[in-house]
Amino acid sequence: MTKLMAITAHPQDLAERTGGTVAKHIERGDEVMWISLTSGAVTHAFNVFPAEGEDKLKDFEKIKEMKRQELGRAADILGVQHWHFLDLPENPTMFGYDEYKTVIELMRSFRPDIVITQHPLEYGRFDHMDAGAFAIRCVDYVRADGFDSPLAPHTVSEVYFAYYLDARSDTLMATPRQAPDVIVDITDVADKKKDAMAEFATTQTKPGEDFTAKMDVFMASIDGAVGYMNGFGYGEQFVKWNPTKVQYLPEG
Repeated sequence: MTKLMAITAHPQDLAERTGGTVAKHIERGDEVMWISLTSGAVTHAFNVFPAEGEDKLKDFEKIKEMKRQELGRAADILGVQHWHFLDLPENPTMFGYDEYKTVIELMRSFRPDIVITQHPLEYGRFDHMDAGAFAIRCVDYVRADGFDSPLAPHTVSEVYFAYYLDARSDTLMATPRQAPDVIVDITDVADKKKDAMAEFATTQTKPGEDFTAKMDVFMASIDGAVGYMNGFGYGEQFVKWNPTKVQYLPEG
């Protein structure tokens, strides 16, 4: 059995970036933990706060609870066995010692073989970049013998970055990014992923927007495009953090 841990900035990111892949692994009998570093209430709640006013954020804690429940329902649809809604500082994200210790303790307890996260230079919400950089630092720190924890150190075998095509990410790197190393065929679980993503409609539907239609466009233009280019229906793509070490070239 393989253990996968996915770490993203916001709750919906987990379903959007890893939903199909984790669903396939769970169906195979693997174990999955999802970690949302923030509540997403600052950046992913589009129809719940008034535009202005001194008390516009009076329901902030209520909105965070709504986000937590959305994540829980999405996890249930996909069969994710463990999930954590950490509510760390968001937009801007701020990670100090306590935040590192929280995630490192989860890593040492769950002991994942694979960690999936966002690319440290993925353009978009800068929280996504921060989440990716934070996650790979935690992967490094979790194996340190002297880290302040009663739990045993742990070495993560592999880290994968969810890959989204955007030229602005390449601009930030000052060089074109490498192409995805791994493309997962999620065709047989695409409907399940879409259903999981639909659970975020309560807080993420913009005024006048058809959220279901938006998810159809997402699946067609992102996961569908990946599948089309690789000879199947839908796919999720990833970049490996570490090189693959082999004695001979794999044939396919």
